[in-house]
Amino acid sequence: MFEREEEMNFVLGGSTMMVRKARSAWVLMGTLIFLPMMYPLEAKEVYKWVDEKGTVHFSEDASSVPERYREQIEKKSVSEEARGTEEKARGKGQDGKGAKAPVAVKEKEKIDRNRIEGDVIESVKRILSLWKDGKYNELYDHGDQKSRRAISREDFERRMRKKGIGLASSWEIVRDIQVDVESATLAYATAKIGFKPKQGGETIFRTETYRLLFEKGMWKISLQKILQTKL
Repeated sequence: MFEREEEMNFVLGGSTMMVRKARSAWVLMGTLIFLPMMYPLEAKEVYKWVDEKGTVHFSEDASSVPERYREQIEKKSVSEEARGTEEKARGKGQDGKGAKAPVAVKEKEKIDRNRIEGDVIESVKRILSLWKDGKYNELYDHGDQKSRRAISREDFERRMRKKGIGLASSWEIVRDIQVDVESATLAYATAKIGFKPKQGGETIFRTETYRLLFEKGMWKISLQKILQTKL
């Protein structure tokens, strides 16, 4: 009986030692796993500077930085620099907006240039026709708002009647009209215009450029430009 008890105690004692050894091994392994997390390795330091072209440079040795840039050196760790880059990238992608920051972009105005060119040509022909026929009252209505504020209808008619020149006959009035469309409300018309002295004389052709504005559904011209016409 005594011998069996002794053998049992020996067996149990051996098992206890094995359990203790296994437990120690697990503790040691856990320590090795969590030790780097608790005490991270010292981050590597770098020196950062920016040259005159705006290029960012990094160096591990401060003595390698050109002297003219040493005053602006920033001492950073590699992990800090990487973290800053990561935060910038995350900020750009926040809220699903993507990498590009919202930029106010003004869309280019879409205009039908062919239609505008045709309307401007017809307006110029109509204006020149009224001018040729001496219908200055109607011609005044084709003046843009700025020029009509500068002169009254009566003064415009009076000055036009006193002018010593007019336009040539219908087939000579205008040639080679070209239109430069700036926008849906602004265009320039260039054409060879036939002018003729009212007291008689030969027709003189001269190239003129008129600025036209689209106001209240009509292309309108500067009345001052017409009044200033000379041979």
